[in-house]
Amino acid sequence: MNMLIKRFNFLMLLGITPLFISAQNITDMAVMNDRTADAFIENGTQISSIDDSVFVHPDRICYDRRCIRIEGKDVFVFSAAFHYFRVAQPLWADRFRKLKEGGFNCVETYIPWNWHERRMPRSPQDESCLDMKELDDFLKMAEDFGLYVIVRPGPYICAEWSGGGFPQWIMQKKPAKTAFDTWLQSNDPEFMRWNEHWYRAVCRTVAPHQLTRKEKGCTGVIFFQVENEFNRIKWFPKEAKKDYLIRLSQIVRKYEIDVPVITCWTDEARNVEEGVLNGVVDMVNSYPRWEIEKNFGRLINQQLRTQPGKPLISGELQGGWMSEVGGKLSWEQDGLMPVQTQNITLYALQRGFCGINYYMTVGGTNFDDWGARQMTTTYDYAAAIAENGSTNERYRRFRGLAHLLKEHGTRIARADVLPVEYTSTDPDVKLVLRQASNGDRYYFVRTEERTRHHFGTIQTSDFTFDFALEPFGAMIYYLPADAEQGDWLPELPDAETRPTVKADTIRLIPDKRMADPLPTRWVKLKKGEYIDHDGIYGRHFVYYRTYAPQGKLLEVGRIGHKLINGTDADEVVLSVQGKRLPVFKEDAYSVFYQLPGDSAINRKVEVVMLFESKGLHHHTKKIVEDYWGIGLNYVRCGGKELSLEYAYTENERGLNLSKGGRLQEKTPTETTELNEPLLSWYSYSFTLPEQPRGVWFPYHLRLEHSGNGFIYINGHCIGRCWQKGPQREYYIPECWLNIGGENHLAISLRPISDGAEIQRAEIIPVTWVAERRNN
Repeated sequence: MNMLIKRFNFLMLLGITPLFISAQNITDMAVMNDRTADAFIENGTQISSIDDSVFVHPDRICYDRRCIRIEGKDVFVFSAAFHYFRVAQPLWADRFRKLKEGGFNCVETYIPWNWHERRMPRSPQDESCLDMKELDDFLKMAEDFGLYVIVRPGPYICAEWSGGGFPQWIMQKKPAKTAFDTWLQSNDPEFMRWNEHWYRAVCRTVAPHQLTRKEKGCTGVIFFQVENEFNRIKWFPKEAKKDYLIRLSQIVRKYEIDVPVITCWTDEARNVEEGVLNGVVDMVNSYPRWEIEKNFGRLINQQLRTQPGKPLISGELQGGWMSEVGGKLSWEQDGLMPVQTQNITLYALQRGFCGINYYMTVGGTNFDDWGARQMTTTYDYAAAIAENGSTNERYRRFRGLAHLLKEHGTRIARADVLPVEYTSTDPDVKLVLRQASNGDRYYFVRTEERTRHHFGTIQTSDFTFDFALEPFGAMIYYLPADAEQGDWLPELPDAETRPTVKADTIRLIPDKRMADPLPTRWVKLKKGEYIDHDGIYGRHFVYYRTYAPQGKLLEVGRIGHKLINGTDADEVVLSVQGKRLPVFKEDAYSVFYQLPGDSAINRKVEVVMLFESKGLHHHTKKIVEDYWGIGLNYVRCGGKELSLEYAYTENERGLNLSKGGRLQEKTPTETTELNEPLLSWYSYSFTLPEQPRGVWFPYHLRLEHSGNGFIYINGHCIGRCWQKGPQREYYIPECWLNIGGENHLAISLRPISDGAEIQRAEIIPVTWVAERRNN
């Protein structure tokens, strides 16, 4: 192969045309398309604008432009995203143990407001509905495992979580007149009062767990984030956004948070030369898949140019990706292979990062109906520690990277980039050199070509070495000062071996298949109100009843197809005289049904409807606020709005059935019996064998079905099942199972075009991840 002679010009390397970045939220394309930072010299001559007074306890924790310093020493923060609200609490210790064994020294979590305040308080001063115990337990356990903690309480968290973390009841607090058309995430005075209500509770819980409140040598909370991904918000003036961030930061300090404050994807926190925002670090988030230099590089360039004196920290570096209804499961998606984790990490080190948080590192589950609109029940995320607690090749890569970072992380962060001329036998392999103050050299060798292995030789003016990279590979050739030969890093540990365990799949035969009895008690709704006005905040099926003139066209208001950020429509299954009616027509706001009977006869018929919400979106915007309420928007006939009654019974019945109970007994009611049910139930019981002593493996429920519904096991709601897929297997937390005893499973299904039927149900022992547990 001909030698390709390259002159490594760092400035040209940064001159990259951006592509679309697939990220947790919509990437700020203004940043991605802004080339003004591309000529920024990485080692930099910019003067820091950071006022040291921003550090409340600089002897305990502070930072400079290169590193985070804890108790006077440089620390590379190697952090793992772990959502306590997506993992059953009895399993936390197992996940923490694996993080510790994986080499992580920090854990990060969002804190969802709606999880901790599920009932509506009377006023911002009313704290009677807040329950912060789970957060306190999580922080305490992280300390017990010797991990630092990064907390991110929003108030907006995104996280593919219902409402982005905002409580369902919050929109009932919105005044008739607000500062802007969109209320959430604004500096509207009333909204700020509620923000302080939430932050006060969070800060009171977090403050005792801060590193600054612990004895030296102990771990604790090291960063506190205000807001989240604020660049996504385009409908407020920048001055209002900046004021909002200032107020949030002031509230944090008011309630005794004294560790450094951070945010992410928030331009208004950058280039602030005075005041409370002067010390706020705006972190880089990136989900570049295969396009690392193009999609991650420009964000870094902007960070270097706009935050002089502040370190490079990634609040979210790609550790996988979510799955959506109708899409692909995480591990089936392109660009999420474990090799990408190593490549993106080494690129971050090449650019000078001193802190990385991988989103996600611990997979989880959107239990019950807490996932955002159109999210699958699984939130496995292709994470290193899977939803079911197993570890995988990504975890092995992390272990190797952790050892590299422990030995060299802060030295690399403080090393300078040296322009270097080199020749390579492979034009797809690039080289960057960082040299430490003691002369140690770190040659970053990487490729973004992913179809073949890469073997060859690199020659610089004073050094020559051979390389061997896997497809999309990245390595560091570490050459100590005055040495003639170096070492390739990271060194990956051997693949873990696990015991062979024999366990059989359990084919489930339904004990019963039943039509859901129609409700016997109905609650009247006031005109313009939703069921959340009655304190119902779940997203389970809702029955509605009304009476309409026969033979007329009935209009039902609901969220239509693509109305909310391109998502699927909410569904209404409607029955008259015991039979389901087909949809006559529909648009983005309404669905229409032709009622049976002669319209010339002045007679009303009972109309029973089953409503299926696709969930509350995880973004905020005007259209989301307009459709925030749970349930039908209206039911009209001939332009006249009809009165409605509702019944919210599916969730209670599912929990009862899955405890071995029975469906509610029918009592005399005026409601017509349905020949074609709007909702059906499948009930199963099964016994699990004892597992071999000292060996654990998880169980999954595998379903083949038509219709959409909810899955319940032993008094817990696992989550939703969708005919549209892609999920067909559901992790069952072992703490919710009776190992060696009887278990009860209940599944509700509402019909779609193919009806509602379970063709096959199995309990699958996932024995290939069998492992020994020591807790």
